[in-house]
Order: sequence, then C-alpha cells, then structure tokens
Amino acid sequence: MSLFLFCLPVSGKSSVDLTGDQILGYWLFPARGSSVELYRSGNRYYGRIADVSSTGKQQFGIQKNQLLMSDLIFDGTGWSGGTLIHPRTGNHFDIEIKMVDSQTLSAKVYKGFRWIGKEFVLTRKPQ
Repeated sequence: MSLFLFCLPVSGKSSVDLTGDQILGYWLFPARGSSVELYRSGNRYYGRIADVSSTGKQQFGIQKNQLLMSDLIFDGTGWSGGTLIHPRTGNHFDIEIKMVDSQTLSAKVYKGFRWIGKEFVLTRKPQ
C-alpha cells in the first residue's frame, strides 16, 4: 500500500489553486449595467469595477477601476474572508461568494452576522 502512495504524481500547485481560479473574469451585477472584474493576486482574490452604468454612477457613486472586493480566499468550496467596500460610503462589509454554476455567482454581504445580510447574484459577462 505505501508503495502505491510513492507512485502518485506531485506538482507545485494544489487543486485548490486551480479550482479557485474559476471565479476569474468579468461578472455583471444584478442590474446588469455595471460589471466587476475578479482577479487574483498571490493566493487572494479581488474585484474592481470594470464597467459602470449611469444608474451605478448616480445611485451608488461607482467609478471605473474602483476596488470593490478584497482579500477573498478560496477554501475549497467558496471564497470567503474578504471585504466588500461600499462605493458611496466606503463602509466595509464581510463577503462570501459561492459558485452556483460556471455562469453564476452567489454573493452574501453582511456586517458581523451572516443571517442579517443581503444576497445577490452575479452572472458571467458574455465575451
């Protein structure tokens, strides 16, 4: 049995690193006018505003390239431990993201207590 373990290939990257990257790309907000680019730096994931709708500018003060999400870590099932920065107020909220399918993300934003949060759906932006 121990001989079998020595035959398994070993690589420098774990499967967690590879599956965590499925979140990378451009995602549309529920209103579908603004989008966010999710990217990776080191072992953490971030989101910045990629496109801004006129509604996003007026109601939320969103500006292109503005940092929206920071310090998300992939834990094998989702991305958590991160912060959402409200574009207008600058308030920080906890955020957790789960991938529903390859085209859909579910994001839970809360302050302290998960059950008192807001959940919204992001869809992958067509290329």
